[in-house]
Amino acid sequence: MKAVELAKILGGEIEGNTFYEIEKPKPLDIAGERDTVFIFDKKYDTNKKVGALITSFKPKYLKSEVLIIVEDPRKAFIKTLKLFEKKPEPPLREQPRITGKDTNIHPEAVIYPFTYIGNRVKIGQKTHIFPFVYIGEDVEIGDNVVVFPHVFIGHNVKIGNNVIIHAGSVLGADGFGFEKTDKGYIKIPQIGGIVIEDDVEIGANCTIDRATIGNTIIKKGTKLDDQVHVAHNVKIGEHTVIAAQSGIAGSTEIGKWVMMGGQVGVKDHVKVADNTIIMAQSGISKDTEKGKMYVGSPAKERKIAWREMAYLSRIEELFKRVKKLEQKLEEKNH
Repeated sequence: MKAVELAKILGGEIEGNTFYEIEKPKPLDIAGERDTVFIFDKKYDTNKKVGALITSFKPKYLKSEVLIIVEDPRKAFIKTLKLFEKKPEPPLREQPRITGKDTNIHPEAVIYPFTYIGNRVKIGQKTHIFPFVYIGEDVEIGDNVVVFPHVFIGHNVKIGNNVIIHAGSVLGADGFGFEKTDKGYIKIPQIGGIVIEDDVEIGANCTIDRATIGNTIIKKGTKLDDQVHVAHNVKIGEHTVIAAQSGIAGSTEIGKWVMMGGQVGVKDHVKVADNTIIMAQSGISKDTEKGKMYVGSPAKERKIAWREMAYLSRIEELFKRVKKLEQKLEEKNH
């Protein structure tokens, strides 16, 4: 792609060699004199030469064959990456695969070899199902969905359009439900399903349990990082992002536009309000307030938690002062 073509796509101003051939972007620290580079801040304006440079300002030190100045370099970065994004390619042959009865698979869906598709499964157009995927009975998968290898999709799972499910994830394991008796634990049958709405992305090795009754629900636009666990009957609102190794216990309700850091734990039957921010390694044990930031375990509202941390950091100093006061009192009494 020529630089002038990219500048048009990005809506940017161009200086230098307009016909320069744009290559896949590289990080500034390893980029050579023929490479394409983005910089987002003036602090990265270093004495170096690259091929094509995309940024929001005219650099003082960085040299390039062509410069594209854009209003928002981060949005331009995303647009450019999409141009170089690897797209799934159809396999040379689609067999062998096992397909159940009464299935409805769109002719434009691409099903790779070594997949299992159960009875009464519906798969939409331009959906890609990679090898070694298991799809159980009564599953619905929408259009433009990508399911990477070794994904398990159990029975009665509904997946919307433009969903991405990365390798190794499990959608539809039994919820963790047991009744304690004198003789041990009795398993509670998990007969519900899962609903994944449009534009959701599920990272590698995530587990989303089916509901006991009803549905576990992940709403439109939500993004799960790798190794996230969503328990039975959880409801996650629109456009929520959850970082790696977080776990959400059963029947919890997560609002929309929630941001959850890595290794966060959320107790069962808790309601996390809209626009809540939960910092990494926090433990949510009770309902949160809309738009507040929480930290710690058990998590508290940020200002309260940081104030308590500040007090804790002064305990040794306070202890020494108390000891001195005690000594003075003892001396006075004697």
